[in-house]
Amino acid sequence: MGYVLRLSEQNGYSTPWSLCQFAGLKQNEFRTTGMPVDKLAAVANRRPSELEPIAYTPPPGRPRWACLLGHPIVPIEMSVMPRRFCPECVAERGFVEAHWHLRLMAACPIHLRVGASICPNCGQPLRWFRPGLLECDCGGSLLDRLPPSISETDASLFAAIRIKVLGFAADGENPAHLPLNHLMALNLRSMLAVIRALGRFRLNANGNTATIDELQTVLAATEVLRQWPTNFIKLMSDLGQDAQKNLSGGVSKQFEGIYRALFKNKAVEPREQTDFLKSAFLDFAVNHWGRGFVDHKLMKWASEPTRRRYITQSEFAATLGVQPRTAARLLKERTVTSDRVKCGKAERVIVDASHNVIHKTQPGRILRAREAARQLVLPVPVLSPLRETGEFEVTHLSPVQPGWHEKDVEAFGRKLLALARHDSEAGESITMAAIMRNRHHSPEIKADLVRAMLSKEVPVFGTADGNIGGMQLDFYLYRNWLGDAMRRAAGNARTPAEAAKALHCDRGAIPGLIQLGLLNGTKTPKGLRIDDESVTQFSKKYVSLAFHAKCFGTSTRALMRSCERAGVQMLLVPMMRRAGPQPFVRVADVETILPSAA
Repeated sequence: MGYVLRLSEQNGYSTPWSLCQFAGLKQNEFRTTGMPVDKLAAVANRRPSELEPIAYTPPPGRPRWACLLGHPIVPIEMSVMPRRFCPECVAERGFVEAHWHLRLMAACPIHLRVGASICPNCGQPLRWFRPGLLECDCGGSLLDRLPPSISETDASLFAAIRIKVLGFAADGENPAHLPLNHLMALNLRSMLAVIRALGRFRLNANGNTATIDELQTVLAATEVLRQWPTNFIKLMSDLGQDAQKNLSGGVSKQFEGIYRALFKNKAVEPREQTDFLKSAFLDFAVNHWGRGFVDHKLMKWASEPTRRRYITQSEFAATLGVQPRTAARLLKERTVTSDRVKCGKAERVIVDASHNVIHKTQPGRILRAREAARQLVLPVPVLSPLRETGEFEVTHLSPVQPGWHEKDVEAFGRKLLALARHDSEAGESITMAAIMRNRHHSPEIKADLVRAMLSKEVPVFGTADGNIGGMQLDFYLYRNWLGDAMRRAAGNARTPAEAAKALHCDRGAIPGLIQLGLLNGTKTPKGLRIDDESVTQFSKKYVSLAFHAKCFGTSTRALMRSCERAGVQMLLVPMMRRAGPQPFVRVADVETILPSAA
């Protein structure tokens, strides 16, 4: 029809209708895709074969179809009557390019503008029956006011449609990062069907319930195809969230709408052209969607074996090399993360393999706990908790296999020995063997020490004999850590001796401080324990006069007389098994009494 309008304009007709009457074309003949080009060729002094490539002649054997520059297409995807076109392209080239007959072609990728569909002067829809390509029935120029512009990224998919219709080669520019090679491998009908399906489902997922036009559809499809396949997986996740309450069955059943639109659609053929869509759908199913199982038919799409995040219970059992009952027990014990999904009236178990370290037993000796502990110079009650909390990594043994794999034991030993700094300036030290032989400390404290060593909280500065038992720790740093650890184990409580040491006072004053309500004490099966926070708070307010007397080479009685002369109030705490009390003063008053004492 663009050629008919151009021919009419060049020959001075005021409307193509006069040319059609001269050629003997009836109205119903040029409004369909089966226009008899022989009648037009007779008046244009052309052979019919010259006009057939730009006509919509149906392909052989498909009389209800049409051809657009040799691309077989169903008539519903195109419009013989005017839809949109780019006035700037017509001004530069002198004709309307064929791709503007497609319903989805709503914008120009060359000039980055929405296609013109109405006259900018009279506001009426454009018709083919007008005086010229750029002139409306009202006499106004279609270049007077140009349509709105779009971004280069939004125009990327329109550019792909254009070069597909015109048979051009892709120029390499791809601002939206579309899967251009895969799109160009599709035939035109399949490309349009895929774009329409992706755009429609993206708009539905966005909650767009208004009337959807072609421009919105292509822009939404561009959003899905950008950064392929990331945004496609996002689309699938959004669709799944919207329909999560009604999900049941396999993944292909749960997403039946988009599955059928892409993989069961007769418009998308041959099927080999959609391999990139199948790979993206399968990636979503096995690695991103944990609410449905993937059947064997869907797994045939995989070109090569790939690691899967979500697997069925039977596949999980096969991965471990155990019986299904054993796998079910592991899932019941929550050793492995899993979920139940509906499959009709029944339920199936889906296992999340990404959150679990699933290993088969590797070749090598399987040691008993005592032998593994002896090699590492760690008691069994110390080693077992380290494996439960992950410090001892199990990578060569199946979770259902008892024992300790020799390669795991060797790896943990190397991990411990690698902590040694070989510091020649280290002072007094204590070895790991001596610590582990100490019967006064619980296995929990010893296991916490190993964790502190691995986190570099307690440094290791060397090994006496190159073995784990000879690993040397700074004695004073270890003793400080041990005190903190024992207090944490006791619920942040101190013994009377520890509290007295922290307050620089006599141990016999601790019960008196508790009696006065200045310390919080609790009787336990192991004896009296003082709350660590109360010790800290008291030390910030009061200080023992005996401590300052020792520091300044004087006596407690001399400091007490200084307090009396300076009018400083003392806290006299009764002592156990002694007649005289132990004096304390406020920290703020210490500077007042020291000069007078001197």
